[in-house]
Amino acid sequence: MRGRRMRGLHAAALIATGALALTACSSSADPAEPAAEDGATGGADVAAAEEFLAPWTGEGEKNLLIDEPLEAPVEKGAHVVYLDVGTPVSAVMWQNLQAPAELLGLELERVEVGRDAQSINSAMNTVVELAPDGVINITLDPIFFEPQIEQLNELGIPIASGSVMNTVEHGLPEAFNGPEWMKTNGGVLAAAAVARSGGAAEYVFYNVPEFPFSALELEGAQDKLAELCPDCTLRVVDIPIAELGSTAADRVVSDLQANPDTEYFIAAVDEVQIGLPQKLSLAGLDTKGIAMWTAPPNYEQIVAGDQDATLSVDLNLMMWTVLDQLLREMAGQDYEWPDVETRAATLTRITDQANAPEDPVTGYVAIEDYQDRFAANWLAE
Repeated sequence: MRGRRMRGLHAAALIATGALALTACSSSADPAEPAAEDGATGGADVAAAEEFLAPWTGEGEKNLLIDEPLEAPVEKGAHVVYLDVGTPVSAVMWQNLQAPAELLGLELERVEVGRDAQSINSAMNTVVELAPDGVINITLDPIFFEPQIEQLNELGIPIASGSVMNTVEHGLPEAFNGPEWMKTNGGVLAAAAVARSGGAAEYVFYNVPEFPFSALELEGAQDKLAELCPDCTLRVVDIPIAELGSTAADRVVSDLQANPDTEYFIAAVDEVQIGLPQKLSLAGLDTKGIAMWTAPPNYEQIVAGDQDATLSVDLNLMMWTVLDQLLREMAGQDYEWPDVETRAATLTRITDQANAPEDPVTGYVAIEDYQDRFAANWLAE
């Protein structure tokens, strides 16, 4: 059971990004190959991959991760700050908070945190000065604002997180999509790569080292690929965060040109694929791939038949869920997350041209009546 947020824990982060203070660094990891099990031979097991992917087809009934009412309605005018890390997906998530904020009468404020240590420190000092009722953090590693966490704790201001891997180590509530969630979805990406490629043997993973969750997706992908295809290879290539939305696609094209045996790629974030199909075509390449954290342009590419697939995350459901957790933390109300596979399969689905959403901005919707369900749980009129 989760109660009031944990205090005073400041252990080392799960993913020690060290000097990678969300700065634009350029690096490339050495090719990595999953270790083969003793005695394992043969190609990729496509049937096993498809069986594993069954929960990620979007079929079956899904429920809210925390499906019980608040003990009291949310106070009108409660002040919630959103930390914006400046990526395209972060902007989508900010927009996805508008509807629940309006439903509850929240005062929602956006604070841009920047991508270097000085900017993050300055932004978080501003958050402390604002003294909101609660804070929502998506992807920003707490290791970069430990002093402000202490100050917010002293003020009784909770932080709810999404896609942050080391919340508990820094005295913050456990995020529903923490390390094990990310590893699980990394396994889904690898299984989808095997299934959609028809059992290819040569893969590459495009990693964004500044995102701590990216390394965990990679770990999950490596483990699942080793299970499904012990003889397959998975190279690892780093793409700096600063290239997302700019030159990431160019880096992918250059890598695939330099490694023509690559049959299918996996990317930690789908922003890597924005504009990529056109550049691959110009380069005479037809290598397909899959990623997650889908932005509207990715859905448009899938509908057009230019992008093979994506592991959709219901970003609306994600943000409503993070807000729901924050409301319970603000009220000091106990709650419990379901098991990790349930959490992963509830929020994500393999999407291709056959089941692509009609509205690329809304994207994948896992639970059609999620707004009504949250409104009921929040005692909203």
